Amino acid sequence: MTIKLGADVFTVAVGIYAFATILYVVYLFSKQKALADAGRGVLIAGFIAHTASLAIRGIVLGRAPFLNMYEYMLSFVWGAVAVYLGVEIITKNRSFGAFAVPLITFMAFMAARLPYELIDIMPALRSAWRLPHIFSGIMAYGAFLVSLMMSVMLLWVEYVEKKKNDTSAVTRLPGTKSIELAIYRTVAFGFLMQTLLIVVGAIWAERSWGRPWGWDPKETWSLITWLVCAAYLHTRTTMKWRGGSYTFAMTFLIYAATMFTLYGVNLLGGLHAYSK
Repeated sequence: MTIKLGADVFTVAVGIYAFATILYVVYLFSKQKALADAGRGVLIAGFIAHTASLAIRGIVLGRAPFLNMYEYMLSFVWGAVAVYLGVEIITKNRSFGAFAVPLITFMAFMAARLPYELIDIMPALRSAWRLPHIFSGIMAYGAFLVSLMMSVMLLWVEYVEKKKNDTSAVTRLPGTKSIELAIYRTVAFGFLMQTLLIVVGAIWAERSWGRPWGWDPKETWSLITWLVCAAYLHTRTTMKWRGGSYTFAMTFLIYAATMFTLYGVNLLGGLHAYSK
């Protein structure tokens, strides 16, 4: 078993995700429920292959594959698929896949293009806190990706309903209230995971660097992401700020902050710059 095998298996998973994307999108504009069932089955098959690629890499490395950018991206996409499947099971509506799965597939394609070579582990990373810290981040970021694409769906449904153009695709989608509730719950889950990410990270930082918080760029942007999330949850719950435009704007800001935390912060250096 080699490290390349894990990368090859992930490449296969990307191809399967692409096929699932086609099935979900075609289902949205057709009347064949079998396509939605097939899309879900293919997506699960891709998820299994994706999980196998992470397991192979973990076995070869002898550690959890949560260290460099390639591993983060593999895990981030895995988390997004897991969250999406959870949303589909809870809402019992597979039309969400036509919006969420294409972006997931694109992120998987980008991840497959990253270098997959091994790197040494820094002493500070040899800690039992690394697994819960990174895993909570994976699930949070995955939830934010899915919520963004559901807000795109919400915008589209609102637009079509306003134009009174009741297409066959829209009749297959949930109502705006159901979509918005699903977005809210998904962001709330991501917020919980983001909170866990920060708390566990603070404990780990105290053990490794002698302080729980130091305004390192990645720490700062993790907090910014958390604050934007909190702002959306607060304004929707207490101030009743809702609607497609507002929801999309907030989920976009959350996702943008997430992506900057994952990618852009590496350009600023700091103690987390090893994640390149």
